[in-house]
Amino acid sequence: MPDSSPPRPRPPVDPAAANTFPVPPPGVAVPFGYGPPPRKGGGWVAKVLGSLAVSLLLFSLVLNVYLGALVYSLTAGPRETVIREGAGVTAARVVVLPVIGAIDADAAWFATDALRKLERADRLPAALVLRVDSGGGGVTASDQIWHALEGFQERHPEVPVIASFGGVAASGGYYVAAGTERIFIEPTGFTGSIGVIAQVPTLQGAMDKLGVDWVTLVADGSPQKDRANNLYRDWTEADREVLERLINDAYARFTEVVVQGREGLTEESVGAVADGSVYTGSAAIENGLVDEVGYLDDAVDSLAPRLGVDDPKDLRVVVLERGGGGLLGLLGAGRGAGGSGGNPLAEAPVALGAGGEVSVAGVRRVLDSLGSVRLLYASGLR
Repeated sequence: MPDSSPPRPRPPVDPAAANTFPVPPPGVAVPFGYGPPPRKGGGWVAKVLGSLAVSLLLFSLVLNVYLGALVYSLTAGPRETVIREGAGVTAARVVVLPVIGAIDADAAWFATDALRKLERADRLPAALVLRVDSGGGGVTASDQIWHALEGFQERHPEVPVIASFGGVAASGGYYVAAGTERIFIEPTGFTGSIGVIAQVPTLQGAMDKLGVDWVTLVADGSPQKDRANNLYRDWTEADREVLERLINDAYARFTEVVVQGREGLTEESVGAVADGSVYTGSAAIENGLVDEVGYLDDAVDSLAPRLGVDDPKDLRVVVLERGGGGLLGLLGAGRGAGGSGGNPLAEAPVALGAGGEVSVAGVRRVLDSLGSVRLLYASGLR
């Protein structure tokens, strides 16, 4: 029989309990997801570990970017900047390799590295133009660039290699280009200055004024080490003879390179032009040092017949530039431009500290730099 009693009234709702989870009956397992969420762990240890993990992640990202940029700078080679578009990407590509400013170890590294990377099958140019605007520099650095060019020409005889001289291409600036097939010089340019100089500052007078007695000791079995090494004393005639032998050997090497590279000059005739004299473009043509007066564009255009191009303007011309700009420069992965304008004193470290005070160690570095024998294929022209 149905219950006819009136319904029981509903108990009032507790507002505080509306947002709480009901408690399961005793002995019943709490199902997954039932009940309030677990409390998050806290404390300074967790915070330190979290911060350390984030820091390590950021450091790893920065390190990977740096290493990637460094690897790219070492493998991608110098940047190529287009200076003439030509007929498009399929046009014959002429690469201009610049030798600008003082020829030092950094300039030699750039040139040799660029030539090595140009030999890759996908980068080998149709022709190469050595653009020189330099008064020379170190004997060894100049010879290294010349050697790299010689090797490139021997391995790729199908690639014409010519030179274009700017305002100055003297001494080591001429040396590096002596082996190219043809040399152009601008109408106002100067070249020559074939010879060798040695800069040997003797510092005994300065040491006497400073009250410094510089003592040099050598082993009993190598007494000649004192020759051309102890620059803190006045030189004798015997010291000069030692250095003159080095200079004469370097000069003989210079003339050998010129004779080997210039068909019109012989061992007998080279002495007439290799006496250290500087020549204008027209005079250099007369004595056989260069072939033609013309600008960089003229040198490039002369390659068109050799490359089978009817219109020289169809040649695509790019100039190589040192890498390391942009991100690489910010990360310190690039190499500097190098060169000091040929002034050896510009290569000496300064003797002042960060605050302008005189540094004893800095003075020592300056003296060591000044007290070094420098054999140079260098000209006073800049």
